[in-house]
Amino acid sequence: MKYYPIKIPVYIVNIMKAIMGLEIHVHLLSETKLFCSTSTDYENKEPNENTCPICLGFPGSKPQFNKKILEYALMVSKALNCEISPEMFFSRKSYFYPDMPKNFQITQYEIPIAKNGHLIVGNKKIRIRRVQIEEDPAKIVHVGGGITNAQYTLIDYNRSGAPMVEIVTEPDFENTQQVREYLSKLQSILEHLEVYDSGKEASLRVDANVSIEGSKRVEVKNITGFVNVEKALNYEVIRQKNLLQMGIKIEQETRHFDETTKTTASLRKKETEDDYGYIFEPDLPRFTISSATIKSIEKLMPELPDARVARFVKKYKIAENQAQVLVYGDKALADFFEDCVMDFKKPEFVSRWIITDLLKILNWNSLTIRKSKLTPKNFIEFLRAMGKGEITERLGKELIKELVPTGKSVKELMKEKKVPQKIDLKSVVNEVIKENKKAVDDYKSGNEKALQFLIGQVLRKTKSAADPNKIKELLTKML
Repeated sequence: MKYYPIKIPVYIVNIMKAIMGLEIHVHLLSETKLFCSTSTDYENKEPNENTCPICLGFPGSKPQFNKKILEYALMVSKALNCEISPEMFFSRKSYFYPDMPKNFQITQYEIPIAKNGHLIVGNKKIRIRRVQIEEDPAKIVHVGGGITNAQYTLIDYNRSGAPMVEIVTEPDFENTQQVREYLSKLQSILEHLEVYDSGKEASLRVDANVSIEGSKRVEVKNITGFVNVEKALNYEVIRQKNLLQMGIKIEQETRHFDETTKTTASLRKKETEDDYGYIFEPDLPRFTISSATIKSIEKLMPELPDARVARFVKKYKIAENQAQVLVYGDKALADFFEDCVMDFKKPEFVSRWIITDLLKILNWNSLTIRKSKLTPKNFIEFLRAMGKGEITERLGKELIKELVPTGKSVKELMKEKKVPQKIDLKSVVNEVIKENKKAVDDYKSGNEKALQFLIGQVLRKTKSAADPNKIKELLTKML
């Protein structure tokens, strides 16, 4: 009997819900790897330099648990409102791939360190299924192409064995905006706990599970960067809806996101959990997590982002959305804001300039506040100059473009640009009126645009150091 695919009308496909869940792999800060004493300072090192028999999986080598990671993982679990397991152990996840030379990964399966947590994003409660500790595989380098078309592949085991937590959510995301907000808030929590460095290579990677309501699930592996996560999910939702509209069934599979083409490509048909053949890791013991241990961890925990946002609103009297931008975007930016308002007691003014102008310049230069040369001292000096009327906001918007990447003081920049310290505005306006008789006549004839032209000429002569409102007032009076 011949099979004819049944096409689903476009209007039905469009109202079918996308369902998304995330598996987030986070590198935890540690001087040594998860199961050996090898250094985790592997960036800019020669390939395979930071290795030992344990992280290379040599026969007879025995893992030894880095207990600092237990402390960090417990802090993450508490911050995500999870139930802590009274005991935990490690398992072997078997798979045959060159990034794991012993042909299994030490992870957790049967009993993770924590489960049943949640994180509130906007008005949405995103449930967290589990938090588990595991080792990172090696770094695979595809030469002359991507994973599907490389000329050959190299493996660097420096990262192999680095400590991670995997945070697995329930499929509660309905759109990519929720995913982006969730990741941003999660990163802020990790930074406030000081267990994670967003600037480190592959510090946060995402596997995304995507399906259209009623269809099979597709996993997109190893996406790095929040923008790429959003693009990968958007592409996958559209691809799956198009298949359904053409009457093609969606198969359960694993796909790869290509950062260059912004598309996903099939890697393999999806394995089930049974395919991994989990077994108890016999070289590591069971670990008991007592209530005393949990209480001691709670005492170590710092102020978390939600509490910090509430404090910013109450203490500094700034709008909640401003506080959220400062705190959830980057912990270092929130720290920078607090450093500034300790000396310059105008928090709303500081917040407005950070959010509307400083962030824009940082993004333009592909910088974070940590990597920029701007210091709180220089920024305060810059804001004070505006507050005293030494420079206008208009000039400030120009000077900040150089203030951020150079770290120079506002006085240095004003000197370089030959901005006059004191301006005889009346004389400058008089000079402009004499030099632009046609524009003056046009204004007197009722052409309002001519006044804007004259204001522009005054600003040019004063190098934007004069206040446009004062210029307009003086021009109008003198004309």
